[in-house]
Amino acid sequence: MRRWGISVSPLCLLCSSADESRQHLFFDCGYSKEVWAFFFSAFQLSPPPLFMDVLNWLKALTRDSNVNLILKLTFQASFYMIWKERNSRLHFQSSLPAASLFTEIQQLLRAKMDILSKEQRNLPSTVTFLSTWRLVFNIH
Repeated sequence: MRRWGISVSPLCLLCSSADESRQHLFFDCGYSKEVWAFFFSAFQLSPPPLFMDVLNWLKALTRDSNVNLILKLTFQASFYMIWKERNSRLHFQSSLPAASLFTEIQQLLRAKMDILSKEQRNLPSTVTFLSTWRLVFNIH
């Protein structure tokens, strides 16, 4: 927005502690770190701290294709929801705590897992995306 001549603060809208950049907003910001920690502690993984390294890391995570896809979708949903939260604060002056964002991301991912699992109807129910999702996040 600053490039377009619109006057906005350069500070991160999620934490107000550093200038906003892609690296800060998605990886260095305390708010975003809470989101990543919530999801990736379930996978017992520590993604790399740099954006470009994450892209390479996502290419070859595990041998389990269900887990790989769930991790990629988790990243995608988290990026989307962090960006959406940032825009909500900018345009509507409304904010959610990170814990509420976790819930929204989980709901988004669970809906996607349900759809993907229905596409796997010929597989045993123990190897579907939804069953893998429940196992990873200890949901019964």
